[in-house]
Amino acid sequence: MKTRTSHWNRSTVYAVCIAVAFTSTAIACQVPVFRYALERWNPDRYKLLVLTESEAGDEVRQLVKPLQSSTNTTSRVDVEYVDMAKVKDDRLKQLWSTKRSGNHPLAIALYPSKATALRDQVAYVAPLTKESSQFLITSPARNEIATRLSSGDSAVWILLESGNKAKDEEAFQSLEHQLAMDAPWLKVPTPEELEVKADVLERVKIRLQIKFSVLRVKRDDPKEQLLVQSLLGSEPDLREYDEPMAFPVFGRGLVLYGLVGKGIASDTIRAASSFIAGPCSCQVKEQNPGFDLLLDFDWDRAVGDTLISQPIPGTGAAPKLLTIPPGSKAKTDKN
Repeated sequence: MKTRTSHWNRSTVYAVCIAVAFTSTAIACQVPVFRYALERWNPDRYKLLVLTESEAGDEVRQLVKPLQSSTNTTSRVDVEYVDMAKVKDDRLKQLWSTKRSGNHPLAIALYPSKATALRDQVAYVAPLTKESSQFLITSPARNEIATRLSSGDSAVWILLESGNKAKDEEAFQSLEHQLAMDAPWLKVPTPEELEVKADVLERVKIRLQIKFSVLRVKRDDPKEQLLVQSLLGSEPDLREYDEPMAFPVFGRGLVLYGLVGKGIASDTIRAASSFIAGPCSCQVKEQNPGFDLLLDFDWDRAVGDTLISQPIPGTGAAPKLLTIPPGSKAKTDKN
């Protein structure tokens, strides 16, 4: 029996910065984090490696063609073919030998290089088939996440189910209950606090509001394997736990961190929601925690031209580091 006691996230401190104004005095941006992220933080690009036994032929390229077409429009993926007859990379050789199935090529998605803690690590790996290729760029759950965020949700909490109905239902009820309590408690700033005219709030395409929702995802859903694997790979030991997990997603698909098992509790849920709905103290995306999901969505079109947030010009002064709420707090028993 292996017992994991209550603890905070593997990374106990996340660094966030405060933008510096012309006078070098820190200015608190009152626009909520989720809104600033929605309006100004473009998703980072993923790299998709397609491993083949020799030079990729027409059949493989046809499987990948829809991905490359999307690359130039709204998705964030760069496709690279890898001829395994010429490769010398030990990591690719190991994945090729352990993850390949039959004569199928192998698809490997790497986390964006700008996700500091996950830079170029493997987010997803699976044989590339006609069926699996349909759900690389898009999937029902990821489409739903984009739809909800672009419709005004402050955050969508992904509940990654464990398969244990009792535990999954308990986690779902905990999330629903706490989020229902937090939404009215967390306040939308006034136009005066935002330093915008009231008519600007009337003209935005996406209403500024505090609203949370929960989306349940089965861990073994074949359509959601890129989503599932990228969530489980976002922290070193998440794959070890047969527990429900909750991941808040905000902005344009930015995942904050995961809560695990008993860590899906009132205090940890509220801590995450408070950060997401709190004032945006840092305008530099890369200095905030989390990683982007791979979504195929036209965020600029959804947001429109009328924005609430305004970037504050800096002076080049060094960012000030703060401690923000950490991630998961789990207590888990494993046989």
